Amino acid sequence: MNQHFKAWCRVGALFLLGAGWVALTLARPLSPPPGLQADGLPALQRVAAAGAEAPVLRFLGWHPQRREMLVLASAGGSLQLHRLAEPGARPQPLTGGRERVDSAQWEPRRGEYLVFSRDRGGDEAFRLYRLQPPEANSARLADPQPLTPAGARVSAFQFLPQEEGLVYVLDELDGSRNPAPSDALEADAEDAAAAPSPRTRSSRSQLFWMDPTRPESARLLGDTVGGRYTDLRISAAGTVLALHTLKGRSQTLRFDLDPAAAPGGQALGGGSQAEGRDDELLLQRQALNGDFRQLVQLQLATGQRRAVNLPELAGDLEALALPPVGSTMPLALVHNEAGVSVLRLARLGSEQPLQRVAADLPAGVIQGPQWHPRLPLLAFNHASAQSPGRIVTWSPEAPGLQAWSGREEGATSGLDYASLRWKSFDGLEISGLHIAPPAHFKGPRPVFISIHGGPSAQARPTHLSGSLRYLVETLGMHLILPNVRGSEGFGQRFLKLDNGRRREDAVRDISALLDLIASRPEMDARRVIVSGGSYGGYMSLAVATHESARIAGSICRVGIANFVSFLENTESYRRDNRRAEYGDERDPEMRAFLQGISPLSRAAAVRKPLFIVHGRNDPRVPYGEALQMVAAVRAAGTPVWFLTAEDEGHSFSRAENRDFLFSATVAFVQQALAAVPPDAEPVAADADVSSDLPQRSKAGAK
Repeated sequence: MNQHFKAWCRVGALFLLGAGWVALTLARPLSPPPGLQADGLPALQRVAAAGAEAPVLRFLGWHPQRREMLVLASAGGSLQLHRLAEPGARPQPLTGGRERVDSAQWEPRRGEYLVFSRDRGGDEAFRLYRLQPPEANSARLADPQPLTPAGARVSAFQFLPQEEGLVYVLDELDGSRNPAPSDALEADAEDAAAAPSPRTRSSRSQLFWMDPTRPESARLLGDTVGGRYTDLRISAAGTVLALHTLKGRSQTLRFDLDPAAAPGGQALGGGSQAEGRDDELLLQRQALNGDFRQLVQLQLATGQRRAVNLPELAGDLEALALPPVGSTMPLALVHNEAGVSVLRLARLGSEQPLQRVAADLPAGVIQGPQWHPRLPLLAFNHASAQSPGRIVTWSPEAPGLQAWSGREEGATSGLDYASLRWKSFDGLEISGLHIAPPAHFKGPRPVFISIHGGPSAQARPTHLSGSLRYLVETLGMHLILPNVRGSEGFGQRFLKLDNGRRREDAVRDISALLDLIASRPEMDARRVIVSGGSYGGYMSLAVATHESARIAGSICRVGIANFVSFLENTESYRRDNRRAEYGDERDPEMRAFLQGISPLSRAAAVRKPLFIVHGRNDPRVPYGEALQMVAAVRAAGTPVWFLTAEDEGHSFSRAENRDFLFSATVAFVQQALAAVPPDAEPVAADADVSSDLPQRSKAGAK
């Protein structure tokens, strides 16, 4: 038995018997729910804080006639549709079951029915359903009617105005090729580590029109093989637009709703246009003349784009809410300014300055702003360090804001965000968010680095998950949420600094962060845990291979282990988009490069405990990525905890699965930290064993 594995087992035994473990948990043992398979994990006990998350409602939209909201809320362990009749009211359930609802829209004229989408087991094969809700306060749930076929993915849908039906994008799916976990885990390491057979099917995307009251009415508007339709939008006059991408080239197409017309879109500015629509404009977000996304007008007749003349704003335009047709309400704009959402109102063509509203809300993130179709009410979701999520409304007819759900819980000790900045290998300044443990924890404290996915997501000052709060408040850890190069919110140049052959420059940003931690007396550089999900999962694996001597352990959730097998086996509808980000594995030179930087190629360098979490139905990062990495790291003698879910995909959404993952995460962190010898010296940043990333000069990084 490998000596590292023996040491890990000894620490685990002492850990489970120690007084700290008794204090950490409740008395009863924790068994995995039926959908989970725990391999290599010790017997766990339920952590006391598991399941303590406050209930959160998420605003989806207004009823077209009534002062009433459609919201998502947890019911039976999954997100379901609810009706919220007034501020503070108890939400009325509209859907049920184990499968979560993803999105929903009311029929826009009278609101007599709604259409929603849901998948199965996290597979993201979203299917549309029509629902005729029961009367208000009824305890009965109506049966939804399927509108689209099973086994395909509705990636977007929008209602047309004036009872003209809806349009939706249907993506063909490759289907799962993931082996059963028992089959792979019983195979020898060499066989299990072999990359799965690549998928060869070309992507296919179709655009349909349908009258939801007659599903058989579905009619094809557009069909692309090898391409994809995205950014589906409907103008106020009912013009259907979608972005068509094929072989790396994208253009916005207009689609004819005439039943006699042949399927296929027309490029904007080409050919004749429908009568009365030649001067039609559409507002959108785009980085047209600068580094940040701004408000842009699209002329549908010519296809020309023009930036709207607004005062210079220091940040990305991340959301906008158009006023209803014929309304006197202003345009609502949400900008991302240094990670904080700022809401302003604008009247186009007016000399009036932008009006900032909701300025008294705690610094946080605003999502989903939407005006009521008939009433002067703007609603949006708001999350901050103090609140996991609230639904808030603003009206020009009433002063201040009104909360429809949630409450500000007040500042919690140890949960104050601070900005952290450091210089990377090439002099580029990298930033992140830092939360220090409560003041009663004395001396150098361990550090938990949580890397976001995307890659183009962003760490922002929102409410922490239960596990992260537990690590800070109960275990006394420093929490760092880095925004490495390639993150959103810092402009288009910063966003592209990790593309293609510059991928490992982002890993170097974390190496520079480890240097910073080593220089901070309040942080214990010997006890650092690195964690991440999706692309952040790749980052955690990459750090584990290059910086094993400087960390105590790593956690990878649904992460990429091998870029080549990932690109070959991710669903075809998203493959070309990912090739643009990571590189095209069909090119021999790029394929060799991607193989070389993949964590799987360096699995033997992982010498600290590793926890891998993956859903078997994941269409984005196939489950085979986890199987390969688990087998390869174990073959090198390093212990791996492996948690997989048969009823989850790219995230764990079921409450019982999340509770188990919560307890397992806390147990792994404690055991990994306990394995660090108390007299261990921090590894110097310039030591040969601390980092074997090839050195790059500033010139080479440009």
